[in-house]
Amino acid sequence: MSEREVGSTPASTDPDELEREFFESLRQAAWIFEKESNGRFHGPVMACRAVVRFIKLRGHGVELAGPFWRIAEAFEDLERGGKPGLFAKKVSANKERDRSPERKVIHRLAAAALEVLVNLGDELSVAAAHVARYVNDWPGMGHQNVKDVTVINWRKQQQRPNNRHQDFGFIVKAVLAGRDPRGEIESLLKNGPPALWKR
Repeated sequence: MSEREVGSTPASTDPDELEREFFESLRQAAWIFEKESNGRFHGPVMACRAVVRFIKLRGHGVELAGPFWRIAEAFEDLERGGKPGLFAKKVSANKERDRSPERKVIHRLAAAALEVLVNLGDELSVAAAHVARYVNDWPGMGHQNVKDVTVINWRKQQQRPNNRHQDFGFIVKAVLAGRDPRGEIESLLKNGPPALWKR
């Protein structure tokens, strides 16, 4: 889900106006869910985007939006014929999860954490080693051994201009615009991505 998709247009900072916009978006999503032929996919995606935009405009931490990004991505993957692990009744084997949307979210968040630390002045290899140390303990990583070079490569992949998902840039901007970017990244690294499945 890109910044454009969650809404990059300026909005009122008035809490009542933001709430009105939020509920209007949810009403549209509910209508699409009920009435359109592909509404069972597009409605939930639109609702999740509305939640992400509301969180962003209210100035809350980007980690709160994580589950809604994942839900939207899972519905988009489902519409394309994929089998997102988020909707699976049982967790598949580690090697089958490697290309799952959930694993891609882990890569994106780790790459964004590295990008924020580099923007804050940390040396690339030191910051990458710091991120890798925590990512190895995140739920969903299984037996993969993440190293500093792994996180650096994930960052390169996310920085490519042809990268379809622009969440990477949105996350980095949102964290850097917050009151305590380093604290937010350290919290993400220590606690892991929100709403990830258990081991």
